[in-house]
Amino acid sequence: MTPDLAQVLNTVAHEIRTPLAVSQGYLKLFLDGRLKEENEIRRAMEQTRQALGALATLCVDMGKVSTLAESAEARGIPVRVPAPDFVTSLLAREEVQHAAFTGSTGTAAIATASVADLAHAVAIVAKSAFDEERDEPHAIEASQADGLLLIAGSTKALASMSKAPDAPGARAVDFGKGGKGLKLIWAAFVLDRHGVQTWTDDASRASVGFRIPLVQA
Repeated sequence: MTPDLAQVLNTVAHEIRTPLAVSQGYLKLFLDGRLKEENEIRRAMEQTRQALGALATLCVDMGKVSTLAESAEARGIPVRVPAPDFVTSLLAREEVQHAAFTGSTGTAAIATASVADLAHAVAIVAKSAFDEERDEPHAIEASQADGLLLIAGSTKALASMSKAPDAPGARAVDFGKGGKGLKLIWAAFVLDRHGVQTWTDDASRASVGFRIPLVQA
């Protein structure tokens, strides 16, 4: 489900709050003369720089989300990309490069105006699941079931993961998860544009499923 305007604005407000408070806090300490040692000042300035960098990244992500409101014509004409080529693009993403890949994609194709954006969106959501169990090995399983079915997560979570969005124990993915900036919001819009169904497990957020529509190549 694509986030609505209220969810987008709430996420923006939440993500701005922390880096803004950090920046203001350290600058106040500096201006009040409470940072005496050179190493204290250096650390405060570095923390402020990182916080401002987070705000700059958020601005970039806001721009990416806003472009998704463009007309269908502005988004480009969809082309048919073979499913194996899409998976190759997905596995090249930094977010999922470490994950083991198993299964088969078949010979059908995916209709997309940007295979890079679709692969990035899937990788972002998969990474969010991976982060729930960082110390566990991660994997992506592929199969065909009314589309290209991808199940991503820790190997422990995958053992009990629901294999369909309407299966018992499946629930909606939380795209407004805190600490992720607007990346998940952007991914949600991209996935919705492609008609991708997503779900996670009711008992664990360490796995996520994707059902991507296929067309004949």
